[in-house]
Amino acid sequence: MGLPRFRPPPPRRQPAPVDTMRKALQRATRLTEREIRETMNAVRHCATRVREGVATELQVQALRTTMLIALEIERLGYVRGMQGHIEAALIAIKAILTRGIEFGTWRPVTLHYYELDAITSAVDLHDHQLRQLSAGELQTATKRVIAHMQSQGGGQVLHVAPADLG
Repeated sequence: MGLPRFRPPPPRRQPAPVDTMRKALQRATRLTEREIRETMNAVRHCATRVREGVATELQVQALRTTMLIALEIERLGYVRGMQGHIEAALIAIKAILTRGIEFGTWRPVTLHYYELDAITSAVDLHDHQLRQLSAGELQTATKRVIAHMQSQGGGQVLHVAPADLG
């Protein structure tokens, strides 16, 4: 009898080893002061430009995205008790966006007092949220916001560096 006519499958390559302990530690650690400062500097810059009435549409959208992430952190239950303030800021930002594109192209708008107050308090509360979160919790909230925006059909994801915001 002859040899079988099939070849044994080639040996499988072993996947690269994953340092699960390091990965778990990175997800479980709180954000460093530098990371919080970098994040909040960009958000505060956008809020300042909106307050001054010279914000670009990208700056207003970045501020809106930040507030959506803050609301998702609230919904996930990581830091609670801020939902009303964050929703008020989102309503104010939506009103700003509506007035800004009223004539077809973006025009910076001046804020009403209640919009200024809502945005300022929500930015301060988001700073407090970031100080309470782990890196994994922030990543989870951010991924959920991105997935929700993409699933709405028309949500576009832009990777914006702080330098792009002005």
